[in-house]
Amino acid sequence: MTSSHADSLEMIVGPVRLPLKIDDSVNYFQLHYFEFQGKRWACAALGDLSSLSAVPLRIESACFFGHVMHSQQCDCGFQLDEAFRRISQRQGGLVIYGIDQDARGLGIEKHFRIYDYRQNHNLDTDEVYQRFHAPLDSRSYEAVAAILHFLQVDKILLMSNNRARLEFLREQGFQVERDEIEAPLTRYNMATMMLEKEDLAYQWSFQTHGDWLRPLQERAEAHADRRAASIVCDNRQVVAEWQGDDWDVARHLLAELAPRPEGSLVVYLSDLPRLDELAAYAAVGARFVVVPFAALPGYLEQEANRLGIKLQDWGRDNKYSQPRPQWQLEDRTDDGHVYRRGDERRLCQLDGAADTAV
Repeated sequence: MTSSHADSLEMIVGPVRLPLKIDDSVNYFQLHYFEFQGKRWACAALGDLSSLSAVPLRIESACFFGHVMHSQQCDCGFQLDEAFRRISQRQGGLVIYGIDQDARGLGIEKHFRIYDYRQNHNLDTDEVYQRFHAPLDSRSYEAVAAILHFLQVDKILLMSNNRARLEFLREQGFQVERDEIEAPLTRYNMATMMLEKEDLAYQWSFQTHGDWLRPLQERAEAHADRRAASIVCDNRQVVAEWQGDDWDVARHLLAELAPRPEGSLVVYLSDLPRLDELAAYAAVGARFVVVPFAALPGYLEQEANRLGIKLQDWGRDNKYSQPRPQWQLEDRTDDGHVYRRGDERRLCQLDGAADTAV
């Protein structure tokens, strides 16, 4: 191993000894501070690294929201905690922390702006990064190689599902094996982690919204009136599915859901739901309703928020290849809701009577 990377470290401070509490135990770690090409890094090492056949390593990018505010929308807090837990259990290992790598290398200000653009301006993640004129991942790991050379580490057990980190270290001549580290999928982190798999090729074990939507779209896209839908439990098993030309998707789909399974339910639809259908999905405990469109009507988002469910847009790679006009709310009357698609109108009667053309 060469020391050229280590020689390029611009500042080295340490080691300093610090007791870190991990679960119910306290271990003394050796900490260093580094600067590399104007960026700040730190590392925390436990035990005699030279005595380990392979050093357990976690490369962690700073995340103000996950590490400091304990946000549940990302898996950053879980990843860091789990890495320290494994290092403590093995009584040896290393965490290298990129202090300036918030928002995949864009910094903490941009990280705040990403949340602002997504929540308050309804921009997709891709659109946000395009606005920044930045790739989805701007991070560089040359500093990691320099720090590893400085610490004389050449055999690594990498705690990561990020393929880019694994490939970089191997290209730099390190001997690397992967130790999978994956947060449980929840209603809060689901979209973020699925985007990581689709956009950044993270090696997560689960299927994404796009995976579940694709077969429904294939069944529906050749026919303007064909609808396809499914309900997935705990992101593992389809527990109800339906396809047909009837407009009343929720009634048919929920008729297949008997009995209601225990677990987290996500509804996948080939087309936009009606207002009354959102209420039907919420009534059976669905937490998400996912559709393959990049933009959602405001009236549907408002109703989903009122019902306490997430209406998730998932256009991305699941956009239909041809325009697919949707039935959208035009008016609310005493009899029900009037929906329009092009020149067609239909009245959805809320008293249970059959829908009629108007």
